[in-house]
Amino acid sequence: MEESLTLSYWANLASSYRAVGPPLHPSLEDIAAMESAVREWARGNAPPRLEALLLGITPMIARMRWPRPVRLLAADNSIPMLRAVWPGDIPRRRYGICASWLDLPRPAHSCDIVLGDGPMICMRYPDGFRSLSRSVCRVLKPDGIFVLRCYVQPALREDADAVFADALRGSIPTFHQFKFRLLMALQKSASSGVKVDDVYRYWTGRVGPGGRWPSRAGWRKKDVGTIELYRGAGNVHTFPTLEEWRSVLEESFEFVSTSCATYHLADRCPVVVLRHRRGRVE
Repeated sequence: MEESLTLSYWANLASSYRAVGPPLHPSLEDIAAMESAVREWARGNAPPRLEALLLGITPMIARMRWPRPVRLLAADNSIPMLRAVWPGDIPRRRYGICASWLDLPRPAHSCDIVLGDGPMICMRYPDGFRSLSRSVCRVLKPDGIFVLRCYVQPALREDADAVFADALRGSIPTFHQFKFRLLMALQKSASSGVKVDDVYRYWTGRVGPGGRWPSRAGWRKKDVGTIELYRGAGNVHTFPTLEEWRSVLEESFEFVSTSCATYHLADRCPVVVLRHRRGRVE
């Protein structure tokens, strides 16, 4: 039953993907930061053709600009997401496949660049994070980089009722930003994560079964409707603090840079650039 609900969640998300906005998707600023990281790396590395791997099928990353010819392989384990969201294969340039991130279909040390937009959100902390880090470490070339947009819990977790109070005051610009803050506020710890159905239950407990949200919020009806994706879903999302992120990632990688965009809540979605720890290539 739990597996069925999980599959249903991703299928429903696939059909509603375009209705979801930042910070749950990357912004143009985030994509520019990723492009800049790749461009900077390419200045000191000379492969005539870049071999890149994308964790997930984020269309904005698939369409990003590259400093050299590239072959991009995108891996996602949801066929509905691939069918509905992937912008399409381009022969000899980009391909989308259904595959597990923990068993990536690439030879060891074959990728110059690995990218991801919050891929670890659906992993459990710390073991799932550690497993994915090791999987990426295996396929990344010794001089390659891992460019990752992280979802970071504030060091001082917000209170869910305080988040709702901000919504009542009309101080949260979009429903996606409200939902993002509520997900983090309802997570008791990184190891427990937050079940998305718990977010739905909290929401309906506050606004009632008819979903009458405060008009002062100024949110669009179609955006508020995306909360229905969470109803009954058993999926758990995970939001570690930056220190918790570091404690796992630094087992395999070292941080090259961390940057944040300027949009609301961008400080919770930094783009980090990682490379193999010296002497740690697997």
